[in-house]
Amino acid sequence: MTENPLVMEPEERLGFWARTRAYLLGGLLVLGPTTLSVWILWRLFVWIDSLLGKYLRFSWLDYKQIPGLGLVAMIILLIVSGWMASLFAGFALVRAWDRALARLPVFRMIYNPAKQIGEAFLSGKRTVFHRVVLVQWPHDNAWAVAFVTAPPPRTLAGKLEGDMVGVFVPSTPNPTAGHYHLMKRERVIPVDLTVEQGLQLIVSGGVVRPEDSEAVPRLS
Repeated sequence: MTENPLVMEPEERLGFWARTRAYLLGGLLVLGPTTLSVWILWRLFVWIDSLLGKYLRFSWLDYKQIPGLGLVAMIILLIVSGWMASLFAGFALVRAWDRALARLPVFRMIYNPAKQIGEAFLSGKRTVFHRVVLVQWPHDNAWAVAFVTAPPPRTLAGKLEGDMVGVFVPSTPNPTAGHYHLMKRERVIPVDLTVEQGLQLIVSGGVVRPEDSEAVPRLS
């Protein structure tokens, strides 16, 4: 019986060490991302669980911390806080409290950016990042993915010549850290990516490429 020339047996063609190397690389591709994801989720769980869990100790357990109790308490606290905020969102007292926190001399430096970032990433309001652009950073021979923020203050833009744009250059893989710059508008290149796609590109370090999106209006 004549053998089918289209049937290939790669394992018989490869040597022992070549097959072992291929299996090793395949195992790394399978278990590497899974192990990294599990480790990150575990560290996140331990950190969140310890925020309230270290205070929820009982005498009948010799004051030992119960794993998972802090996470459950945190979830309940967030749900109750969100429910109360939805009930009293329109009250003048709540608005006055928010304005008071936003005006405290030192506290507002953390409160205002944290609130705006929370609104941008959790509630879907794009009040922080308006669109994705390319800028030359940290030198003229390198390009970085950045986000257009609010218009620069007049006290700063008035000191510079030309039409300035405020951009935020995030870091990889943590996009909440980065650098804020004022750049001339003609040196800011808009790209056809949504804010979500730009964040995906930055968090993955360019490994995960966002799908092509519909063209967006040019920077005005």
